[in-house]
Formats: sequence, structure tokens, C-alpha cells
Amino acid sequence: MSGTRPRRSHAQVRRSAWPGWIWAVPIAAFAMAGWLGFRALMHRGETVTVTFDNAYGMKPQDTIVTLRGVKVGDVSDITLAPDGQHVQAELKIDRAEKKYLRRETKFYLRGAHVDLSDPASLKGMLSGPEIVMEPGPGEPVSRFDGVDRRPALAPGHGPIVTYLVRFDGAVGELKNGAVVQLRGFDVGTVTSVRLNYDARTGALSTPVQIALNPSQLGIVGAPAPANGDWRPLVDSMLTRLVATGLRARLSQDPPVVGADKIDLDFVAGAPVATLASEDGLPVIPSVAPANLDTTMAKANEVIQKIDDLPIRQTGEQVRSIAAHINALSSSPQIKDSLTHIDRSVAQIDRTLQQVSPQIGPLVAQLHETANAADRTVAAANRTLGGDASSQNDLPAALRELTDTARSIRALADYLDRHPEALVRGRQQEAQ
Repeated sequence: MSGTRPRRSHAQVRRSAWPGWIWAVPIAAFAMAGWLGFRALMHRGETVTVTFDNAYGMKPQDTIVTLRGVKVGDVSDITLAPDGQHVQAELKIDRAEKKYLRRETKFYLRGAHVDLSDPASLKGMLSGPEIVMEPGPGEPVSRFDGVDRRPALAPGHGPIVTYLVRFDGAVGELKNGAVVQLRGFDVGTVTSVRLNYDARTGALSTPVQIALNPSQLGIVGAPAPANGDWRPLVDSMLTRLVATGLRARLSQDPPVVGADKIDLDFVAGAPVATLASEDGLPVIPSVAPANLDTTMAKANEVIQKIDDLPIRQTGEQVRSIAAHINALSSSPQIKDSLTHIDRSVAQIDRTLQQVSPQIGPLVAQLHETANAADRTVAAANRTLGGDASSQNDLPAALRELTDTARSIRALADYLDRHPEALVRGRQQEAQ
């Protein structure tokens, strides 16, 4: 047996730097979960609360929030406010738009009411409203007061000047954000509407605070104030305008069914007034809104002016002459022409009885009456055949009918050239 010992073999173990593919699956799962969590955190958005007077059809997870036409959030919840008089809409705004959530940012509902100046509101009336965000300056906040229509003054509009308008009667549905117009131009917005009871006099009134935008007032001939204070310049402007009849009045656009607004315009015959002061604010004098009685009075005035035109009198004159001719002649041709005259005059009477007579048909009917009168005269002349000695009164009546036909044509031509005469009455020509 040999004394040589056998050599021992040694196994070499090499440790891998990667712990094993078995760990790849849970690591990938953790990475995916982390990424999804990060995305959820980034897209969770900012929560803000906007208070409205009414829900106006808003629905959670359905009503969207837009900024310049782009969706930036939606309504997550709608609850009744603690005062029971308002609703609170909780909005989820994309985190990327957080920088716009500042004190002067405005939220308004598009589609709560029909706004003819905003065609998109018509779509909102059918498909449901949307909340529009208009960014403004200021410090970051999370609670806002919203309005149910687009504000007349957008955030960042520049300096404003505040005034007070006091109405003695009801103000209807006038709300914060309602438009203030000067001769049809948007110059401001309503910022406050409240009820006021004077315990000393027992009188109720409604003070309305408005904000006017000097840049929209069209002030020329005076430099812009260097210190940015427009109050003296706008006060001076309104003082002069109020002295010449400028008044504030409630109105609707379109009339009767439109949104309430405040019109600043001149009122004929307004009593002398000044730009007074109350609670530190200048007060613009107001007048009562036009009511149904005023509208009816204006309608009656128009009707009276129509009555003043010699249309009815001319028709009666034609009837009188026709009756006289009918009594003098038994000719079937003449009687047939007289029947046409009577029908034409009756049609004129029916037209004049309309609330708003149409000038075109009226002029046509006047011409038809004149033509019928001419046909009557022609038929009578053919019947007489030049021998009218036995009917001395008939030729005179025919001449009178001819003159009347000429007058009817002159009146028809005048109305054709001056259709406004139906409203204003025939004006005296300048001497």
C-alpha cells in the first residue's frame, strides 16, 4: 500500500452580485405602486370651496371647472351652507393650477342663466352648467364666493371707483356681479345688494353698491391720475352728468325675461339732483324702473298718434261719398265698384285696429282704395254717357270722389316715404 496521500479537491463558490431573479417581481411591484402613488398624489389636486346662491343644476363628478376653455378640475361635492341660504361646492383643482387660487380669483357659473353676450351659456342651459375660473391677484386662499353669471369686471381689471345707488322699490333678481351700463356700454358691476330699514321713518330701501371701471368710461380731455386715484376725476364726471339728468335705473336685457342690470342714462324731465354722500360713498340718484303701466301709456300714446293721422277720416269720407253716389245711381257697374270701395275701407279699419300696424299692407290698402274709387268714377262716366242733365248731383259727387282718391294716394305716398309717421305722427313741415 502506497504511503502517498490522495490530494483533496476544493470547491470554489462564487457569490453573485444580484440577489436573484426571484426578487425582480416584488421589486417591480413596489416600484409600480410607488409610481402610481406619486401620480395619485400629484393629480389629487387642491380642494377649494366656492359658495353660490343656488346649485343651478351642478352635480358632483359631473360639473367641470374650466380655465380659458380647458378643464382644470371638477365638482367633488355639493352641500347646503350652514346659514341655509347658500350652497357650497367643493372643487378639486389640478395641482398644476394651484398658483391661480388667489384672493381676487373669480368663479362664476356659465349656463345658470341665458346670457346673449355669451353664446356658450346657451349650451350650458341644455347640457348643465360649468364653473369658469378667472385668475386674479392676491394671496393664496381656499374659500371663494361665486356668482351665477359672468362678472362685468374681470379680475385684474385695474382700478375701480365705488358708488352707491339706493332704490326705494324692489330690485327683483339683481345679484352680485350684475352688469352696470352707461348708455349701453358695460362700465362696471354690482358688488353688493342688501336690504335697509330706517327705524326713524319706517321706510324700506335697497342700497346697491357698484364698482365702476374708469378705463371703460371713455374719459378724454384729462390726463390719467399719476397716483392711480381715479376718484376725483370720476366724481367730477358724474357730478356734471347727474346735474344734467343722469340717473340709475333697473332694467332687464332682454326685456322682461333677461337678467337684471343697472342702466345709467339720462331721464327727460328728471328733478334737479346732486351726487350726494352716504356712509362715505357718493350716491348716484335713481328713478323707478319702467313698469307695465308706463309701457301701456307709451303704447296708448303711439295709438293716439296713429289716430291723429287722417286715415280713418279719409275712409269715412270715402264711405259717405260712395253712399251718396249709390243713392243717385242704380247702375250695376257702379254698385259693384262701390262694393270694392267699402271692402277696401273696411280692410284699412282692421289694419288700424292692430296693436302694431304694418306699414306695407296699409299703404297697399290705401292704393287699392284709391284705385277702387277711380274705377267707380270710370264706371259712372260710362253709364252717364255724357248725358247727365237728369242727374245734376252725380257729376259733382264723382268729382268729389276723384279728389278724395287723389288725397288717398298722396297719403299713401307720404306713408311710403315716411313710415315712422305711424309712431311719431305727421310732423309739421318747417315754415
